[in-house]
Amino acid sequence: MEGINKKARIILIIMFVFLAIILGLGFYGYFKVLSTELIYEGVKVEEYDLSFMTKEEALKLIKDKKREEINKKIMTLIYVDEEYRYRLDELGFNLNYEKAVDQAYAVGRNGNIFKRIKEIIRTKRNGVEISLDSNLNMEMIDHIVETISHDIDKEAKSAEFHFNNGNISITDEIVGKIVDREKLRQIIQNNIDTLDIVQIPVEDIIPKVTKSLLSRINGVIGEYSTSFKGSSQNRIENIRLSANSIRGKILMPGESMSFNETTGPRAKKYGYKEASVIIAGEYTPDVGGGVCQTSTTLYNALLLADVTILERSPHSIPAKYVKFGQDAAVAFGFLDLKFRNDFDYPIYFDSKIVGDRIYFYVYGDRQSKDYTVKIDSEIVETIHAKEETVLDKTLEPGSKVLVQEGRTGYKVNTYKSIIKNGKTVSRDLISKDFYRPRNFIYRIGEEITTTTSTTDKDGWLDDLVEDGEIDDTTEDENVGD
Repeated sequence: MEGINKKARIILIIMFVFLAIILGLGFYGYFKVLSTELIYEGVKVEEYDLSFMTKEEALKLIKDKKREEINKKIMTLIYVDEEYRYRLDELGFNLNYEKAVDQAYAVGRNGNIFKRIKEIIRTKRNGVEISLDSNLNMEMIDHIVETISHDIDKEAKSAEFHFNNGNISITDEIVGKIVDREKLRQIIQNNIDTLDIVQIPVEDIIPKVTKSLLSRINGVIGEYSTSFKGSSQNRIENIRLSANSIRGKILMPGESMSFNETTGPRAKKYGYKEASVIIAGEYTPDVGGGVCQTSTTLYNALLLADVTILERSPHSIPAKYVKFGQDAAVAFGFLDLKFRNDFDYPIYFDSKIVGDRIYFYVYGDRQSKDYTVKIDSEIVETIHAKEETVLDKTLEPGSKVLVQEGRTGYKVNTYKSIIKNGKTVSRDLISKDFYRPRNFIYRIGEEITTTTSTTDKDGWLDDLVEDGEIDDTTEDENVGD
């Protein structure tokens, strides 16, 4: 029995020693593995196996492989027959190699010894694959977007209307192009992975003024003329200058125009001359006399063309070159002639001076305006001038001296009739005007008996001429012009 026990003890000792050797060798091996500077077996970055590599070796391998792969990848952007090709690196595409290698190296190196050994064994059996993160340099993409846009962008250009002695010619419009920059940036970013051939997003810019629209100006739809016979050369020059400011203008559908804004201030530095205007009932030299004849002639051409009138004022006394109720007084900063094109086609203005007459023409679509316009005025009340006398003891007895010339006043209604196929289809009141009367004033000697006499005790008679009227006609115009 004793011999058997001794033998058993020896076997147990041998087994213990053997186990100790095995465990020692095992722990030695694992401790050696745990302390290695190499990436553990089974670790990959994407498809590249990094087992037993140092970080430096792994980094070099991945960079060499991926750069070669990236350099072969091209993004193609096209527009019509233009093609733009860029390598991924030209688009600012970068892979975070260092981060991926750091992650590969970190496998099996976190936690306590047992957790690490467990993860190392699992990685060896099942493997671990790490993805490469990518990023884009947006500054490089923005540069590419701007380069492409610079090539493709084209400024739109409106069609041009040319008028020469009644002959009309029209150039074609140019359709503009503009790259949708923000959309192109997004397309490039979204296409990095798939690298599909993509269309560059380009928008057409259609000019507001097209040849088809301008082509609707095909004839005169309203014209009018007035005579300036007997006017001074300065007055004629003011008429010519202001008419030229309107001549050649195009008013698009829905647009408005101001006579004053278009002709500008009546000042010598703009070429306007001194000519007679009426101030307080007296003819007085002032800059711009005669411009009201231009505005009046234009006003009547606009009425006959059936253009919408937004603002118009009569003179305080009737103009001699046009019928009552058909004048249009202007004074810069005070009275204006404004109108709007409510047609669905543009209108064009032409003017000319022939002999002693000024002509205005409104051009538009004669096919669309299939009717004519008639303007007529009706004097609804005539207000005769009264006579006032003022006793002046300084005059010879029985004498009578005219101090103020009187004038008749009028109330006038003006109508616009639409005539189609020879029949009047409408007749509308367009204005009610009042031309104020002015009394005759006489100084009379002492022996004359009057019913409305008074003594000029306070010297008010000299102020009576300044009656508050400010008229602007060279012969019969209103304020200032």
